Amino acid sequence: MPPLIDVRNISKTYETGSFRVEALRNVSITIDAGEFVSLVGPSGSGKSTLLHIMGFLDKPDAGEYFFAGHPTANLGEGRLAAIRSRMVGFIFQSFHLLKRTTAKDNVLLPMVYTGLGASAAKALKCLELVGLGDRARHKSNELSGGQCQRVAIARALVNDPLVIMADEPTGNLDAVSRQEVMRVLKDLNDRGLTLVIVTHDEEISSMTGRVVRMKDGAIVSDESRRRPAPGGAAAVTLPEARLGFSPSEFAEQLKVAFKAIWSHKMRSALTVLGILIGVGAIISLMTISEGFMKDMLSATSEETASTVVVSPRYGGSKKTRPVTFADLEAIKAGVPLADKVTPVISRVLKISAGEKNTRGSVGTDEGFSQEDQKRGKGSLGKLKLTGRFFTTEENLNRARVAVVNASLEEKLFGKGGALSNEIRINDITFLVIGVMENRKGEGLVGWPRAYIPFNTAAKRVFGTSRLDSIEILAASPGEAEEARVQAINTLRASHNLREDAENDFDVSTAEASIKLFKDVMNKLSLAVYSIAAISLLVGGIGIMNIMLVSVTERTREIGLRKALGGRNADILIQFLIEAVVLCLIGGGLGVALGFGLAWAAYFVIKVPPTLGAGTIAFAFGFSTLIGVGFGFWPALRAAMLDPIEALRYE
Repeated sequence: MPPLIDVRNISKTYETGSFRVEALRNVSITIDAGEFVSLVGPSGSGKSTLLHIMGFLDKPDAGEYFFAGHPTANLGEGRLAAIRSRMVGFIFQSFHLLKRTTAKDNVLLPMVYTGLGASAAKALKCLELVGLGDRARHKSNELSGGQCQRVAIARALVNDPLVIMADEPTGNLDAVSRQEVMRVLKDLNDRGLTLVIVTHDEEISSMTGRVVRMKDGAIVSDESRRRPAPGGAAAVTLPEARLGFSPSEFAEQLKVAFKAIWSHKMRSALTVLGILIGVGAIISLMTISEGFMKDMLSATSEETASTVVVSPRYGGSKKTRPVTFADLEAIKAGVPLADKVTPVISRVLKISAGEKNTRGSVGTDEGFSQEDQKRGKGSLGKLKLTGRFFTTEENLNRARVAVVNASLEEKLFGKGGALSNEIRINDITFLVIGVMENRKGEGLVGWPRAYIPFNTAAKRVFGTSRLDSIEILAASPGEAEEARVQAINTLRASHNLREDAENDFDVSTAEASIKLFKDVMNKLSLAVYSIAAISLLVGGIGIMNIMLVSVTERTREIGLRKALGGRNADILIQFLIEAVVLCLIGGGLGVALGFGLAWAAYFVIKVPPTLGAGTIAFAFGFSTLIGVGFGFWPALRAAMLDPIEALRYE
């Protein structure tokens, strides 16, 4: 049967700058299952390098290594990690226990990387085997040096390895602790476990069954005292490389991420600040714009959806042509789908009452009865009204009566004081016969508005024959588009336009106006989001910087995890999760901040913000993208660290 370890003529050279150090020179050794072997020699003799190669932490430059009869030269990183995880147990001189972590969790760590799940009962059993069953809940900083080394032994045993590799396991211990550790190791060997230890202590080597002495990278002697019968490794099958991540491994990665963040609370808080501000700015803008859109669309009644508006065309190759009374009469005659045609004139004028004055919009309505208003035929819609609207007779007689909105009433009279009082528009006195609630959006900035009869406005106040627009009310929203087509054809004929000539007027529906408004809002939002993205970029750079610092601080921990079976992918995902968790914390706080800012803005713009599931998903999705994007390079650097160099990092 083949030996468990079969090293044939291996060499290893290290280059440091211009210096070349031959750590191993054509070394050959075989170790059978069940042996207890000590590698002895002075510092620099190559014993630790040989141990690391036999334990799959390093690779030789030349020669061959057979483990349980299997060649190992062409094994990939994933398969080597699987062998370290399930077949080799490591004990280090400096213990390499995770800080602020209990003995039980330290022992559980190798099980995480097997992909088979972690067993707390198995970890406790291994602690009991080394006499530390009552110390399972103690953290590493609460244990003595000898107890820490025994925890490391229990950790090496937890996956039932074929061989335990120990590098100076008693080097940092006092005499009593050395005896305790060696007694545990001898007991394990008596149970049939193969052990290989590196030591320079002759007293320690005398307790082993075989002593291999090294000097200047070569074996100078091989003394056997209690060597068992050769063989015992014929039926061993090397494990395959593991794919994916087990639930216990993902839980471990999350736990490590939160522990790292919590242990550096101030640094983590400053790191997420940029993400918080950027996400908060974007969320506040999104919730305000969505609330404003919802508020505007809620004001789109059936009447609004049925309205077609004719207005002058601005820009283009032709000179602007006004909308006139002739256009009004042409539409009345040429648009059979029009249920009502209303001329509109509006100006921003000085409006006063007593000693108070303000500037506001003065608009018109051709005149309609209360019955028309109840049936939804009025251009003012079905808004709550105190008092009454002016009548058709008042319009024909150019009566000086007005209906004001709530904003104008509050500015000039206070709440509830406008009805039956007088206001002056362009120094012409009007009697207030009605007060109506603000239209959706009018309360946004508290804009004052007054409505007066059309003939009164055209003849007494504005003195114009030009119209700002003409509103065509179709019988239903479904007929609005056809009414629009009829209006276009009518006006083109009225204006004597040739077939290839462009329109010198604009005809739009509410749907088109809403689409235009959405386009404008989207462009404005894009500009603002671009500014907010700068904050996210700064936050992302902060994430990358702090993750690079974290990788440097935890280099030895990375080496330990790799030595215990962690793959490059495990280390990569661990640090990516940490970066993403930081960003998600910033994203969550940013959502709260943005929604809070939007509600604060509500007291100014009077539009309640709307926080939808899509907005929240966007915030967390974008935060995750920032975490992955800016955390990938530090995580990749951590994943590509050599385990031996990482373990030796100071």
